[in-house]
Amino acid sequence: MITQVVTTHWNEFADGYDPIMSSDPAYRNLLSRIVETIPTGAKRVLDLGCGTGALTKLCHLVHPEARVIGLDPAAKMLDEARIRVNRPGVSFEEGSAANLGMFPAGSFDAVISNFALHHLSHDDKKVCAHEVWRVLKPGGVFVYGDQHANVMGEVDDPERVLHTLELLTSKARYYFLNAGMERMLLQLRLLPRFINQDGEILATPEFWLEAIEDAGFVDLNLDVIPPAELMNRVISARRPLSQ
Repeated sequence: MITQVVTTHWNEFADGYDPIMSSDPAYRNLLSRIVETIPTGAKRVLDLGCGTGALTKLCHLVHPEARVIGLDPAAKMLDEARIRVNRPGVSFEEGSAANLGMFPAGSFDAVISNFALHHLSHDDKKVCAHEVWRVLKPGGVFVYGDQHANVMGEVDDPERVLHTLELLTSKARYYFLNAGMERMLLQLRLLPRFINQDGEILATPEFWLEAIEDAGFVDLNLDVIPPAELMNRVISARRPLSQ
């Protein structure tokens, strides 16, 4: 398998990432909803942007007969994942969700992702939707959880900037009250990247639904993860059996 070298700031956050993220009950609910949506009997699952392997591990715990592959561009995140998720049937590869050329067409029963695909540019998000469709078997499902926004625009678009600032500072307050100081500080540390769309590029749920539908998926579904104002959503869709 060919290793892809992708520039990512997430190598900086590998140490301590899982405990900080899992301190948030809304994040834990997001992971659970994704895994619940994977069809029973799935034999091969791909986790895009797996990070240190929280979703990968939960997927394999719930679906122990499945072969689960975690894919991420951050080598240090993958190093942590291999330590944390040392399970037969689970492996990790370095690569980008916008380039799945290392996997043949029809390789997976399910493709999953959580808190990862917002790192892609908007153009690469659309490419990713097509790539996921390609690597899924007919009838396979795509289950995508992430944080979203209500407004998109250019970097200097005042409406987008103000919306992003309000959304993320509100989330920081929520994290302080419900997950603790470290989760709040992680959010604030990343705030300039969200404002500048520097590897943190929020999209609306509607953008993703359109991209997934354009890629050929059917049976699209959008789940709101409480509290709704955090804009955590799970989108699921299916590749048609006839294609």
